[in-house]
Amino acid sequence: MRARKVDQGAARAMNRRLILDELRREGPLSRTRLAQQTGLSAASITIVSTDLLSEGLLIEHPELAPHLPRHPVPLGINYAGHHAIGMKLLETELQAVLTDLALNVVDQIHVPLRGPTPADAVDAARRASAHLTAPRHAARLIGAGVAMAGLIDTRRGVCIVSHRTDWHDVPFGALLRDALGVPVWIDNDANAFATAERLVGQARQASDFVVVTLGRGVGAALVLGGQVYRGLRGGAGELGHVLTERGGRPCECGLRGCLQAYISNGDLVAQFNEQQGEQTRQVEDLLALLAAGDDRPRAVLADAGRRLGEALANLTDLLDPELILIGGEGVIVGSALLDPMRAALQERHLPDAPPPEIITHRWSDDAWGRGAAGLVAEHFFEGASSHPDRTSEASS
Repeated sequence: MRARKVDQGAARAMNRRLILDELRREGPLSRTRLAQQTGLSAASITIVSTDLLSEGLLIEHPELAPHLPRHPVPLGINYAGHHAIGMKLLETELQAVLTDLALNVVDQIHVPLRGPTPADAVDAARRASAHLTAPRHAARLIGAGVAMAGLIDTRRGVCIVSHRTDWHDVPFGALLRDALGVPVWIDNDANAFATAERLVGQARQASDFVVVTLGRGVGAALVLGGQVYRGLRGGAGELGHVLTERGGRPCECGLRGCLQAYISNGDLVAQFNEQQGEQTRQVEDLLALLAAGDDRPRAVLADAGRRLGEALANLTDLLDPELILIGGEGVIVGSALLDPMRAALQERHLPDAPPPEIITHRWSDDAWGRGAAGLVAEHFFEGASSHPDRTSEASS
């Protein structure tokens, strides 16, 4: 009898996940359509949807039903019923947002760091949380997510190493959980961004895709079979540190010839200054020169695009993704880099199959924070699929 109960519990959890995933991907659906889409029986749909409605995870949408007698009322996820905090840790500040479960931003704040230590970061997070969780939001807060550059052990909530912050083996998740009093999840920033795109973004219909982030550094996230692939130690996706030129430019990681040393925003500026004897300070200066008719930055940007395209061709040949999504502050460079990238990818990709679709994400100031909030939403949906009280558990 006991084994049978376990089987029933596993079946109920699977049915919950099927329903939540279908509604997340497709939007509100009637119970009849849910049965057709998931393959579940009408009785199973009724039982599980009744549970999810009573727990506040689903809501009915009578406004979406045609005004006909006895027409089925669509069900949808109650995205607005719960809130998450998403934080992006930078060298000098903490960017934080409050979102609903659809990762729509309710409020945001940038908090300067008083110093580079974990204690300073925790203090900034505490101040950000106090601002974001006004009384009308605090009761619906289900957790906080943190996105940061570096090698992250997501299971333990530990920053193994981050060259940006010079942290080593910092249990940042536990420190934040104790300070904020809510479950906390941390991950590499590219993985967090990919998680948000998989849940509610441009990749929610894709099972196998790659996210590439350009900006202060160069990162990638690999989503295989609908799940972020992190590797043995959480180091999968370090695209910025693949070799592009033996004995080439020095990289912040201590090696030479890394892709990042040629295509990060800072390295684009440095190469232009070295070649032209200029003293430009940021990538926007290069774009201003192009806009003014000065084509000198074009060679540096085209070389960077070619190197990135060749690296993506190698990645595509290895993984065969459906989609490559490119985001990060570096997308501001635009066609001067992205057109050569596309050309190199097309040239180097195996000719027997077309290359994957490339989508460039329109970057906004809150994008990293929304990605971090996606870590909370992901675990919330996983917990909601298995046990209604799962989200109350500490998760760092």
